[in-house]
Amino acid sequence: MQITGAVKAALLAAAITVGGGASAQDWPPRQTTIVIGFGPGSAADLLARVVAEAMQKKHGRPFLVENKAGAGGNISVDAVVKGPFDGSVLLASIFAPIIINPLTMQGVKYDPWTQLVPLTVMGTTPSVLVASKKLGVKTIAEFRPLLKANPGKYSFSSVGAGSIGHLSMEMLADQMGSKMVHVPFRATPESLNAVVRGDVDVATVALGIVAPQLEAGELVPLAITSAKRWPGFPNIPTVAEAGIPDLPVDAWCGLFAPAGVPQPILDKLTAELRAVIAQPDVQARIVNVFYNPSGNSPAEFAAILQKERELWPPILSKLELLVKK
Repeated sequence: MQITGAVKAALLAAAITVGGGASAQDWPPRQTTIVIGFGPGSAADLLARVVAEAMQKKHGRPFLVENKAGAGGNISVDAVVKGPFDGSVLLASIFAPIIINPLTMQGVKYDPWTQLVPLTVMGTTPSVLVASKKLGVKTIAEFRPLLKANPGKYSFSSVGAGSIGHLSMEMLADQMGSKMVHVPFRATPESLNAVVRGDVDVATVALGIVAPQLEAGELVPLAITSAKRWPGFPNIPTVAEAGIPDLPVDAWCGLFAPAGVPQPILDKLTAELRAVIAQPDVQARIVNVFYNPSGNSPAEFAAILQKERELWPPILSKLELLVKK
């Protein structure tokens, strides 16, 4: 059947009417689920639970965190982009599933640029470059000659290919003119414990996760990936101070909605999230899990994403991590 211009106009008008029927009053639903692509106890998981609990307290309705670990976070994104599209399912993600995985992994089925809507960054956090005590080094200056003289001898752990822990260690080895063996794990605690045991030599781990091991003296901190020293660990030098100026700094963890959620619901949802993150008690809890609170606007979050979208392909190309599709 041929569709005339009049029919097209009628269909468009109907679509606008249906889409415009959703209002801010349609949110929050009976239950909201925040899906996260990493296991319980990971830094991003701790942050998401702080925000979810605060939202539940404010609205008197369940806000649950659901861990869908695996494939470097891709499983969680795949689940969220399929909907529902009523604001009842959100994605909490770090940068790898959004920025890195589509560039470095075969078989990524989603398109983060068309299937997700950025809402707000919950917080940013540094990571710490830690070494096993068995390695016998206390500084980057001591590790550098060992790594350079023995390419392929030393190993590092991460939560998977394309994670910040993976990329930062690849960049470290590249800057030192060497190579290291990557040992991926499904979750951050597993990755960290491998270094504590001495099964793996080094790793970069989110400060909130590695803090107990640092306080207990179970690991040797070599540098922190932030612009300034962290107040609670003033003796750990920054990566710049340690002579590695080009490693990534603070990493974000943000909230996304699946594309297709009506704009009135997005506006209400984002406003409520930002208001909760701005509460002094919530900010204190965010700091307690070693994040700096953010709560920026969708436009500000989108600008961060666009900057990283332009930043990483040349770096990944240099590290020979880009995949052909």
